[in-house]
Amino acid sequence: MDVDIILEPDLTPAQITELGLAAETYGIRGLWTSNFFAHYDCFLSLADLARESKRIHMGPLAVSPFEMHPMKIANSLLTLNEMTGGRTHIAVGAGEGNLDAYDIKKPKKVVLAVREAIEIIRAAASGGLTENGYKGEIFNVTYPCAMDYVTAPPPRVYAACYRHMMMRMGGRVADGVFIGCTPTEIIEPAIENIQIGVSKRAEPVEKFPINSFWAWHIKEDREAAYRESRRELPWRARKLDPDLVKVFVGEEKAQFVADHFQDYVDMYFADNDEVKGVPKELSNELCEALTSTGGIEDLDREIERFKKFGEAGQTELGLRLHGDPMEGLKIIGEHVVPALRDV
Repeated sequence: MDVDIILEPDLTPAQITELGLAAETYGIRGLWTSNFFAHYDCFLSLADLARESKRIHMGPLAVSPFEMHPMKIANSLLTLNEMTGGRTHIAVGAGEGNLDAYDIKKPKKVVLAVREAIEIIRAAASGGLTENGYKGEIFNVTYPCAMDYVTAPPPRVYAACYRHMMMRMGGRVADGVFIGCTPTEIIEPAIENIQIGVSKRAEPVEKFPINSFWAWHIKEDREAAYRESRRELPWRARKLDPDLVKVFVGEEKAQFVADHFQDYVDMYFADNDEVKGVPKELSNELCEALTSTGGIEDLDREIERFKKFGEAGQTELGLRLHGDPMEGLKIIGEHVVPALRDV
Protein backbone atom coordinates (compact mmCIF):
# COMPACT_ATOMS: atom_id res chain seq x y z
CA MET A 1 0.00 0.00 0.00
CA ASP A 2 1.32 3.42 -0.97
CA VAL A 3 1.35 6.12 1.73
CA ASP A 4 0.59 9.80 1.09
CA ILE A 5 0.59 12.80 3.42
CA ILE A 6 -2.04 15.55 3.50
CA LEU A 7 -0.89 18.93 4.79
CA GLU A 8 -2.59 21.69 6.72
CA PRO A 9 -3.65 24.70 4.63
CA ASP A 10 -1.70 27.32 6.59
CA LEU A 11 1.76 25.95 5.79
CA THR A 12 3.94 28.27 3.74
CA PRO A 13 5.33 27.21 0.35
CA ALA A 14 8.76 26.93 2.00
CA GLN A 15 7.40 24.60 4.69
CA ILE A 16 5.60 22.50 2.07
CA THR A 17 8.84 22.16 0.13
CA GLU A 18 10.77 21.12 3.23
CA LEU A 19 8.14 18.53 4.15
CA GLY A 20 7.86 17.26 0.59
CA LEU A 21 11.59 16.73 0.20
CA ALA A 22 11.72 14.94 3.56
CA ALA A 23 8.74 12.80 2.58
CA GLU A 24 10.51 11.84 -0.64
CA THR A 25 13.47 10.46 1.34
CA TYR A 26 11.08 8.29 3.40
CA GLY A 27 9.47 6.76 0.31
CA ILE A 28 6.17 8.60 0.66
CA ARG A 29 4.31 8.29 -2.68
CA GLY A 30 2.47 11.59 -2.69
CA LEU A 31 1.77 14.90 -0.98
CA TRP A 32 -1.58 16.72 -0.95
CA THR A 33 -2.13 20.40 -0.23
CA SER A 34 -5.43 21.39 1.38
CA ASN A 35 -7.66 23.73 -0.62
CA PHE A 36 -9.17 26.14 1.93
CA PHE A 37 -10.68 29.49 1.03
CA ALA A 38 -8.51 31.83 3.15
CA HIS A 39 -5.11 30.16 2.86
CA TYR A 40 -2.22 29.72 0.43
CA ASP A 41 -3.13 28.73 -3.12
CA CYS A 42 -3.18 24.93 -3.33
CA PHE A 43 -1.44 24.91 -6.75
CA LEU A 44 1.06 27.74 -6.46
CA SER A 45 2.31 26.61 -3.05
CA LEU A 46 3.66 23.46 -4.73
CA ALA A 47 5.79 25.26 -7.33
CA ASP A 48 9.09 25.12 -5.43
CA LEU A 49 8.57 21.49 -4.47
CA ALA A 50 7.78 20.68 -8.10
CA ARG A 51 11.15 22.08 -9.17
CA GLU A 52 13.27 20.64 -6.36
CA SER A 53 11.81 17.13 -5.96
CA LYS A 54 12.51 14.08 -8.10
CA ARG A 55 9.97 11.35 -7.31
CA ILE A 56 7.16 12.47 -5.03
CA HIS A 57 3.72 13.12 -6.55
CA MET A 58 1.77 16.23 -5.52
CA GLY A 59 -1.48 18.11 -5.94
CA PRO A 60 -4.53 19.60 -4.20
CA LEU A 61 -7.25 17.95 -2.12
CA ALA A 62 -9.93 18.82 -2.99
CA VAL A 63 -11.00 21.33 -5.64
CA SER A 64 -14.64 22.00 -6.48
CA PRO A 65 -15.88 22.87 -9.99
CA PHE A 66 -18.36 25.23 -8.31
CA GLU A 67 -15.50 27.48 -7.16
CA MET A 68 -13.30 27.11 -10.25
CA HIS A 69 -14.38 26.15 -13.77
CA PRO A 70 -13.10 22.68 -14.73
CA MET A 71 -11.09 24.11 -17.62
CA LYS A 72 -9.28 26.51 -15.28
CA ILE A 73 -8.64 23.59 -12.91
CA ALA A 74 -7.13 21.77 -15.88
CA ASN A 75 -4.95 24.79 -16.76
CA SER A 76 -3.51 24.98 -13.24
CA LEU A 77 -3.07 21.24 -12.87
CA LEU A 78 -1.40 20.74 -16.25
CA THR A 79 0.98 23.66 -15.61
CA LEU A 80 2.06 22.05 -12.34
CA ASN A 81 2.25 18.70 -14.09
CA GLU A 82 4.68 20.07 -16.66
CA MET A 83 6.85 21.43 -13.85
CA THR A 84 7.01 18.00 -12.21
CA GLY A 85 7.43 16.00 -15.38
CA GLY A 86 4.14 14.18 -14.83
CA ARG A 87 4.01 13.79 -11.05
CA THR A 88 0.74 15.48 -10.19
CA HIS A 89 -2.67 14.42 -8.96
CA ILE A 90 -5.87 16.16 -7.95
CA ALA A 91 -9.04 15.26 -6.11
CA VAL A 92 -12.18 16.88 -7.50
CA GLY A 93 -15.27 17.01 -5.29
CA ALA A 94 -18.44 18.89 -4.50
CA GLY A 95 -16.83 21.21 -1.96
CA GLU A 96 -18.12 22.21 1.46
CA GLY A 97 -16.60 25.00 3.51
CA ASN A 98 -15.28 26.96 0.53
CA LEU A 99 -18.72 27.12 -1.06
CA ASP A 100 -20.25 28.30 2.20
CA ALA A 101 -17.56 30.98 2.47
CA TYR A 102 -18.24 32.20 -1.08
CA ASP A 103 -22.01 31.81 -0.69
CA ILE A 104 -22.06 29.63 -3.81
CA LYS A 105 -25.12 27.47 -4.35
CA LYS A 106 -24.51 23.95 -5.62
CA PRO A 107 -26.75 22.64 -8.42
CA LYS A 108 -29.20 19.85 -7.69
CA LYS A 109 -27.23 17.37 -9.83
CA VAL A 110 -24.01 17.45 -7.82
CA VAL A 111 -22.74 14.03 -8.93
CA LEU A 112 -23.32 14.95 -12.58
CA ALA A 113 -21.47 18.24 -12.14
CA VAL A 114 -18.43 16.56 -10.56
CA ARG A 115 -18.48 13.89 -13.27
CA GLU A 116 -18.46 16.52 -16.02
CA ALA A 117 -15.60 18.35 -14.30
CA ILE A 118 -13.52 15.18 -14.13
CA GLU A 119 -14.25 14.42 -17.78
CA ILE A 120 -13.16 17.91 -18.85
CA ILE A 121 -9.92 17.79 -16.84
CA ARG A 122 -9.01 14.32 -18.10
CA ALA A 123 -9.88 15.27 -21.67
CA ALA A 124 -7.72 18.40 -21.49
CA ALA A 125 -4.81 16.29 -20.26
CA SER A 126 -5.10 13.72 -23.04
CA GLY A 127 -5.93 15.87 -26.07
CA GLY A 128 -9.62 15.03 -25.97
CA LEU A 129 -10.78 18.63 -26.43
CA THR A 130 -8.84 19.39 -29.60
CA GLU A 131 -11.76 19.18 -32.05
CA ASN A 132 -15.10 19.91 -30.41
CA GLY A 133 -14.49 21.13 -26.88
CA TYR A 134 -16.96 19.71 -24.36
CA LYS A 135 -20.73 20.01 -24.12
CA GLY A 136 -22.28 19.04 -20.83
CA GLU A 137 -25.49 19.71 -18.98
CA ILE A 138 -23.74 21.89 -16.39
CA PHE A 139 -20.23 22.68 -17.72
CA ASN A 140 -19.10 23.48 -21.25
CA VAL A 141 -15.92 24.22 -23.15
CA THR A 142 -17.25 26.06 -26.20
CA TYR A 143 -14.05 26.32 -28.25
CA PRO A 144 -11.72 23.46 -29.20
CA CYS A 145 -8.80 23.27 -26.81
CA ALA A 146 -5.62 22.08 -28.54
CA MET A 147 -3.13 21.79 -25.67
CA ASP A 148 -0.61 20.06 -27.93
CA TYR A 149 2.28 21.78 -26.15
CA VAL A 150 1.74 19.55 -23.08
CA THR A 151 4.57 17.00 -22.96
CA ALA A 152 4.42 15.37 -19.49
CA PRO A 153 2.45 12.17 -18.82
CA PRO A 154 -1.10 13.07 -17.76
CA PRO A 155 -1.92 13.69 -14.08
CA ARG A 156 -4.13 11.36 -12.08
CA VAL A 157 -7.61 12.81 -11.48
CA TYR A 158 -9.41 11.41 -8.43
CA ALA A 159 -13.06 11.81 -7.50
CA ALA A 160 -13.34 13.00 -3.87
CA CYS A 161 -16.27 11.03 -2.43
CA TYR A 162 -18.20 10.76 0.79
CA ARG A 163 -21.35 9.01 -0.42
CA HIS A 164 -21.92 5.88 -2.46
CA MET A 165 -23.44 7.46 -5.56
CA MET A 166 -20.38 9.68 -5.96
CA MET A 167 -18.13 6.64 -5.38
CA ARG A 168 -19.82 4.72 -8.20
CA MET A 169 -19.40 7.70 -10.51
CA GLY A 170 -15.73 8.03 -9.58
CA GLY A 171 -15.07 4.37 -10.22
CA ARG A 172 -16.62 4.75 -13.67
CA VAL A 173 -14.97 7.95 -14.99
CA ALA A 174 -12.04 9.04 -12.78
CA ASP A 175 -8.44 7.80 -12.55
CA GLY A 176 -8.98 6.98 -8.89
CA VAL A 177 -11.31 7.58 -5.94
CA PHE A 178 -10.44 9.44 -2.73
CA ILE A 179 -12.88 8.55 0.03
CA GLY A 180 -13.39 10.52 3.22
CA CYS A 181 -12.83 9.36 6.80
CA THR A 182 -13.88 5.70 6.38
CA PRO A 183 -12.97 3.33 9.25
CA THR A 184 -12.63 -0.40 8.67
CA GLU A 185 -16.11 -1.00 10.09
CA ILE A 186 -17.76 0.81 7.17
CA ILE A 187 -15.20 0.49 4.37
CA GLU A 188 -16.62 -2.60 2.65
CA PRO A 189 -19.74 -0.87 1.23
CA ALA A 190 -17.52 1.98 0.00
CA ILE A 191 -15.19 -0.39 -1.84
CA GLU A 192 -18.16 -2.31 -3.27
CA ASN A 193 -19.70 0.86 -4.70
CA ILE A 194 -16.40 1.96 -6.21
CA GLN A 195 -16.00 -1.43 -7.84
CA ILE A 196 -19.53 -1.21 -9.26
CA GLY A 197 -18.40 1.93 -11.05
CA VAL A 198 -15.11 0.36 -12.13
CA SER A 199 -17.02 -2.56 -13.68
CA LYS A 200 -18.82 -0.07 -15.96
CA ARG A 201 -15.73 1.69 -17.31
CA ALA A 202 -15.39 2.00 -21.06
CA GLU A 203 -11.99 0.32 -20.81
CA PRO A 204 -11.03 -2.12 -18.03
CA VAL A 205 -8.25 -1.26 -15.56
CA GLU A 206 -5.99 -3.77 -13.89
CA LYS A 207 -5.60 -1.93 -10.55
CA PHE A 208 -7.86 1.00 -9.74
CA PRO A 209 -6.39 3.48 -7.20
CA ILE A 210 -8.46 3.93 -4.01
CA ASN A 211 -7.16 6.41 -1.45
CA SER A 212 -8.65 7.74 1.78
CA PHE A 213 -8.34 10.70 4.10
CA TRP A 214 -7.27 9.51 7.55
CA ALA A 215 -6.35 11.84 10.40
CA TRP A 216 -2.97 11.17 12.02
CA HIS A 217 -2.55 12.06 15.71
CA ILE A 218 0.29 9.81 16.86
CA LYS A 219 2.90 11.58 18.96
CA GLU A 220 5.69 10.92 21.42
CA ASP A 221 3.47 12.71 23.96
CA ARG A 222 0.33 10.55 24.10
CA GLU A 223 -1.81 13.04 26.01
CA ALA A 224 -0.89 15.82 23.59
CA ALA A 225 -2.02 13.53 20.77
CA TYR A 226 -5.47 13.12 22.34
CA ARG A 227 -5.79 16.85 22.95
CA GLU A 228 -5.00 17.56 19.31
CA SER A 229 -7.37 14.84 18.08
CA ARG A 230 -10.28 15.98 20.27
CA ARG A 231 -9.99 19.50 18.91
CA GLU A 232 -10.33 18.23 15.31
CA LEU A 233 -13.35 16.02 15.98
CA PRO A 234 -16.08 18.32 14.57
CA TRP A 235 -14.67 17.76 11.07
CA ARG A 236 -14.61 13.96 11.29
CA ALA A 237 -17.18 11.47 9.93
CA ARG A 238 -19.10 13.99 7.82
CA LYS A 239 -19.19 16.43 10.75
CA LEU A 240 -20.02 13.73 13.30
CA ASP A 241 -23.00 12.45 11.34
CA PRO A 242 -25.02 10.39 13.86
CA ASP A 243 -25.62 7.65 11.27
CA LEU A 244 -21.87 7.09 11.16
CA VAL A 245 -21.05 7.78 14.79
CA LYS A 246 -23.63 5.25 16.06
CA VAL A 247 -21.63 2.45 14.44
CA PHE A 248 -18.94 3.05 17.06
CA VAL A 249 -20.68 4.37 20.18
CA GLY A 250 -24.31 3.29 19.77
CA GLU A 251 -27.42 5.24 18.84
CA GLU A 252 -27.97 7.01 22.16
CA LYS A 253 -24.43 8.37 22.44
CA ALA A 254 -24.43 9.27 18.74
CA GLN A 255 -27.51 11.42 19.23
CA PHE A 256 -25.91 12.97 22.32
CA VAL A 257 -22.87 13.90 20.21
CA ALA A 258 -25.11 15.32 17.47
CA ASP A 259 -26.96 17.43 20.02
CA HIS A 260 -23.59 18.88 21.11
CA PHE A 261 -22.14 19.38 17.64
CA GLN A 262 -22.10 23.17 17.97
CA ASP A 263 -20.20 22.75 21.23
CA TYR A 264 -17.58 20.75 19.31
CA VAL A 265 -17.34 23.55 16.75
CA ASP A 266 -17.09 26.18 19.49
CA MET A 267 -14.28 24.17 21.10
CA TYR A 268 -12.36 24.13 17.80
CA PHE A 269 -12.58 27.86 17.21
CA ALA A 270 -11.73 28.56 20.86
CA ASP A 271 -8.53 26.57 20.33
CA ASN A 272 -9.57 24.30 23.18
CA ASP A 273 -9.83 20.52 23.58
CA GLU A 274 -12.67 20.26 26.10
CA VAL A 275 -16.25 20.06 24.79
CA LYS A 276 -18.85 21.75 26.95
CA GLY A 277 -21.21 19.13 28.38
CA VAL A 278 -19.47 16.13 26.76
CA PRO A 279 -17.39 13.69 28.84
CA LYS A 280 -13.79 13.55 27.71
CA GLU A 281 -14.00 9.75 27.62
CA LEU A 282 -16.67 9.87 24.93
CA SER A 283 -14.62 12.24 22.78
CA ASN A 284 -11.59 10.00 23.23
CA GLU A 285 -13.69 7.04 22.10
CA LEU A 286 -14.52 8.92 18.91
CA CYS A 287 -10.86 9.83 18.41
CA GLU A 288 -9.89 6.16 18.54
CA ALA A 289 -12.71 5.10 16.19
CA LEU A 290 -12.36 7.84 13.55
CA THR A 291 -8.62 8.65 13.59
CA SER A 292 -5.19 7.32 14.49
CA THR A 293 -4.69 8.78 17.95
CA GLY A 294 -2.18 7.81 20.61
CA GLY A 295 1.46 7.45 21.48
CA ILE A 296 4.31 5.48 19.95
CA GLU A 297 3.09 2.48 21.96
CA ASP A 298 -0.10 2.51 19.87
CA LEU A 299 1.65 2.26 16.49
CA ASP A 300 1.20 -1.50 16.09
CA ARG A 301 -2.56 -1.12 16.57
CA GLU A 302 -2.76 1.54 13.89
CA ILE A 303 -0.59 -0.37 11.43
CA GLU A 304 -2.92 -3.37 11.82
CA ARG A 305 -5.85 -1.06 11.05
CA PHE A 306 -4.14 0.13 7.87
CA LYS A 307 -3.47 -3.45 6.80
CA LYS A 308 -7.20 -4.10 7.09
CA PHE A 309 -7.79 -1.16 4.75
CA GLY A 310 -5.54 -2.90 2.24
CA GLU A 311 -7.27 -6.24 2.70
CA ALA A 312 -10.60 -4.53 1.96
CA GLY A 313 -9.28 -3.22 -1.37
CA GLN A 314 -7.82 0.19 -0.58
CA THR A 315 -4.56 0.71 -2.50
CA GLU A 316 -3.31 4.01 -1.02
CA LEU A 317 -3.52 5.76 2.34
CA GLY A 318 -3.62 9.54 2.80
CA LEU A 319 -2.55 10.53 6.32
CA ARG A 320 -3.55 14.06 7.35
CA LEU A 321 -0.83 15.69 9.46
CA HIS A 322 -1.65 18.16 12.23
CA GLY A 323 0.25 20.24 14.74
CA ASP A 324 3.95 19.61 14.12
CA PRO A 325 3.83 17.99 10.66
CA MET A 326 7.53 17.07 10.60
CA GLU A 327 7.10 15.06 13.82
CA GLY A 328 4.19 13.18 12.29
CA LEU A 329 6.04 12.64 9.01
CA LYS A 330 9.07 11.21 10.81
CA ILE A 331 6.96 8.63 12.64
CA ILE A 332 5.09 7.70 9.46
CA GLY A 333 8.29 7.46 7.42
CA GLU A 334 10.15 5.35 9.96
CA HIS A 335 7.33 3.02 11.01
CA VAL A 336 4.26 3.07 8.74
CA VAL A 337 5.82 3.16 5.27
CA PRO A 338 8.05 0.10 5.85
CA ALA A 339 5.21 -1.84 7.48
CA LEU A 340 2.82 -1.27 4.54
CA ARG A 341 5.32 -1.72 1.72
CA ASP A 342 4.10 -5.25 0.87
CA VAL A 343 0.41 -4.78 1.74
